Amino acid sequence: MQDKTKVRKRFGVIMAAGEGTRMKSSRPKPLVRICGKPMVLHILEEILKAGITDVVVVVGFRADVVRNSILRLAPAGMHIEFVEQKAQRGTGDALATAMTALPDPIAFDTDAPPMVLVVPGDTPLIRAETIEAIFASHVRDNSALSVSYTDLLDPSGYGRVIFGKDEKVLRIVEHKDATIQERDCTYVNSSIYVANLDVLSPALRRLNPSNVQGEYYLTDVVEILAKAGYHVSGYEISDPDEALGVNDRRQLASAEAKMRERINASFMLKGVNLVDPNSIYIDSTVEIGQDTTIWPGTFLIGQTTVGRGAEIGPEVRISDSVIQDGAKVVRSDLEGCRVGEDAIVGPYAVLRSGVKIDDSSKSGSFVVLE
Repeated sequence: MQDKTKVRKRFGVIMAAGEGTRMKSSRPKPLVRICGKPMVLHILEEILKAGITDVVVVVGFRADVVRNSILRLAPAGMHIEFVEQKAQRGTGDALATAMTALPDPIAFDTDAPPMVLVVPGDTPLIRAETIEAIFASHVRDNSALSVSYTDLLDPSGYGRVIFGKDEKVLRIVEHKDATIQERDCTYVNSSIYVANLDVLSPALRRLNPSNVQGEYYLTDVVEILAKAGYHVSGYEISDPDEALGVNDRRQLASAEAKMRERINASFMLKGVNLVDPNSIYIDSTVEIGQDTTIWPGTFLIGQTTVGRGAEIGPEVRISDSVIQDGAKVVRSDLEGCRVGEDAIVGPYAVLRSGVKIDDSSKSGSFVVLE
């Protein structure tokens, strides 16, 4: 029996080995950018916010590129191990590969087993609050495995989470394998799990590739543990956008729109005035000071910093630049430059890398400064 009063160690596993063929890109899918940052980086940041500092990332397609990008961009305070899935033999094989980088459960108290969060590398909208809620539900229900799911009006094409009469999860069934009755189920698997570390390895060893794809399915672990008498519970993620992965360009555009809504809302709550949020695009890497006004048609990109009380827009694009307090930029394009306090840029000015506009000065109109 688990002791609910004891603090239990948490680990994270990010499944980032896939190629993402539906994305139609030479870039590995985990590195596809959303609001200026690779998808996998959004996930790492939320995992860290949820208090998980030890993470294993499973890489595969263009492994060195994914590994180097994560090491260069990962948030401070995380210990990240990388394991490589040499052949794409399914999600069960990917998690089994990750287990080689996790500690032996025997090193921990049997009544307080460590817990492992498993997250796909293509779910950039997952929130730290949701991760924490899944862990809390897992502990409260004394579960061996917690399966997160969401309720969709149209679940076509998605794996269904099948519950028993006692509200325990019995299995996950893929749409193509589901019976007519099972297809009526609207509970869709999110592929986000929390499991006790001590039950994972034995369950993964029982997987077999006797399916059409010839792969080891992680979803089969659910039925293996349920039939063995373990408590497998479900946690409903109320926002489907958090739960579902990004697999193609349409889903990418949708996810980016949702992320921009979050970013814009966050800045407004911090005292930034966005005149028309629907027409303002701000990367997740941008910083903006209080009492700054952003007008419609503005794009703030990359490592851009805007001070307090500035006025940006309309129709402005600023990339990797510093705009200091009280500055005004209107109908201009800036890249890699610095604009001093109370300076005025534009209208119709183009400033390129290295250009500096002094405090309280003007760049001029219809100019190109390089």
